[in-house]
Amino acid sequence: MSTGSTPFIHLAGALDAQDIDFLKSACKQHLTSEGDPCYVLIDRLAAPTVVRIKSQVERRLGQTLQYLNDFYLYTDSTFKTGWHMDTELFTFARAVNAWILLSPECVEDPVGFVAGINGGEGPMYHSVRIQGDRCSFADYCTGETREQSLAAVEASRIHTPRVRLGDILVLDPKRFHRTNVDTPKHVLAVKFILADHGAVLSDRQVDPLLWPEVALFNTLLQGARSWDEVLGGIRRALATESGRKQLRAGFYPEKFPLYQRMVVTL
Repeated sequence: MSTGSTPFIHLAGALDAQDIDFLKSACKQHLTSEGDPCYVLIDRLAAPTVVRIKSQVERRLGQTLQYLNDFYLYTDSTFKTGWHMDTELFTFARAVNAWILLSPECVEDPVGFVAGINGGEGPMYHSVRIQGDRCSFADYCTGETREQSLAAVEASRIHTPRVRLGDILVLDPKRFHRTNVDTPKHVLAVKFILADHGAVLSDRQVDPLLWPEVALFNTLLQGARSWDEVLGGIRRALATESGRKQLRAGFYPEKFPLYQRMVVTL
């Protein structure tokens, strides 16, 4: 997905009811056994549903994808995330999220995007701090900032279409985005690295002292002869407390108890 194009692609009817049931069951089993919502699919990558997700997105983008992670989330009006870009882009050059609705039957405008930020060849901003009506976007690599009014950000927000069960909403996680919470919903988001046409690792990585996950991913990729070896390294990291802490850092750990309670309602 080109960052200069639309920040999302809507794949209507990409999955069937059996696929959705498989994903629901996988989320329930994983949160029951592991206690957290991350890497539900890492040991299920050969399952027909997961293969179908990957192939559908690859076909639409015309690029080879490699699985990096996934996470289950539940959102409602009690949990409002702020504008953010995904922290995996602190390490990797290009990625996409396959955002898959698990419940209810459909939602309107589930994700919003900030217009005009991280959408082209200009500076790449990593975070935004909001104070009153002032949004300050910061580039962690250069120290550059960009100021914009919150009212302007909200007024120019890019909306997404209605999403139904079986659809895949392919998102550009480098763009600043926010999950809308008007409708309570259960979602599984699968992140893939774009493996074609250039380096996998970003040339604008965040300093590992600011985000230790960067050092971990760099270590996993060093000397790896295949992506299967990278995944093997992720599995080994997940078996240690320090590795789990690093790999779960961007997934709102404070909300894991809520996810455990809500996933059983699927």
